[in-house]
Amino acid sequence: MPLPTSSLAKICSVIREHVDTLGMPTSPANWEVTVTIGAPGANLSSTTNRNVLNLFFYRFEPFSFAADAKPGDVQWVKMFCVITAFGMDEDVNNDDSVDFSAGFNELCMLSQVMRLFQERPVMLVEGDDAGEMWHIQFIQRPLADEQINQIWSTQGETIYRPSLVYEITLAPVEPLVASSQSARVASVGTLASSKLQNKNTIWPADRATRYPSLAAVTVDPSNPQWAPAIMMLSGTASTRQASLSLHLQLPDNGANADFSNFPELDIWIAGDTAKTNNLTLVGQLLQNPDADKSAGKWQDIQVIQNISADTLTLDPEHLPETAHIQFTLSQSHWTNISAASHSWQLQLFAERYIRYQAASGEWLETTLENATVRMRSNPLLISITREAP
Repeated sequence: MPLPTSSLAKICSVIREHVDTLGMPTSPANWEVTVTIGAPGANLSSTTNRNVLNLFFYRFEPFSFAADAKPGDVQWVKMFCVITAFGMDEDVNNDDSVDFSAGFNELCMLSQVMRLFQERPVMLVEGDDAGEMWHIQFIQRPLADEQINQIWSTQGETIYRPSLVYEITLAPVEPLVASSQSARVASVGTLASSKLQNKNTIWPADRATRYPSLAAVTVDPSNPQWAPAIMMLSGTASTRQASLSLHLQLPDNGANADFSNFPELDIWIAGDTAKTNNLTLVGQLLQNPDADKSAGKWQDIQVIQNISADTLTLDPEHLPETAHIQFTLSQSHWTNISAASHSWQLQLFAERYIRYQAASGEWLETTLENATVRMRSNPLLISITREAP
């Protein structure tokens, strides 16, 4: 009977598949290598009739910046993996002579692993929840002689083979019951009350709040690592305004909120206007199913791809006409939103994806799957509550 799966086991399995295929959809025809997980002394003997890479996850360390984590929070750990190559002698020409020695094949395997992790040091692994992504990074670490001796002295009669050590960080250990998460600060105001129960009530309409200030932003496309910038445009032609944070209220429709008159929001994006469909909108949605707003959880929305920049400069004092905006956000873009919840918050970013090409020494536009760097814009924050009954 199989044991219950876990996030750590899933990530290790994905890494094994990643090495097994050299990061390609299927293994290359000339990559006849078996990839195993476990202690090398348990998986392999000193002699083998196949080329094998063994992944030995031998140490796990807590992430030092998560000391204040609660019992229901995700625990983040650093994993350390010894990757050992076990090669075999190969007689390619069938002339009873060794054309490729076991040692040569071991070096070929290890160099391919180093190339793979150097070209793609970051991986996104699908989590257990819909839309959840785990972000891990491969960092090569040296292994001192005494550490080599400590590890291999425990592997029985298996002799030492050339090995690499990688730190894989950060891997999540997910709780069985997750703790609730809170909304982001969208605006700041002051209100005194003598009742602690009022902490989740609707903010009074006659009480002013201060939203993040807006300044003109200009993107410089001559910098290959430029990041996009975004603002929201809302209101009619005569009341049109730019903002980074909005608060909307929806009427009740029985047990559900009424989204029928949900406004459309123009997303104004600064970037390289010479390029098209090179930007992506990503974000996270927080929904509170309970009236006291104590059971929320942030989840990724489905990415909105093939977005183009509108301009090089976002200037709140000179707003563009609606026809000049490339993308308009509607309620349909809020993935898996539930009208039965009591409050919602959407955090939205624009991203572009680049990777460094060593041969040309240039940064190239690419896709999320092949990116080594994700250039992310400033956030937009949209908060929604139900109107007071």
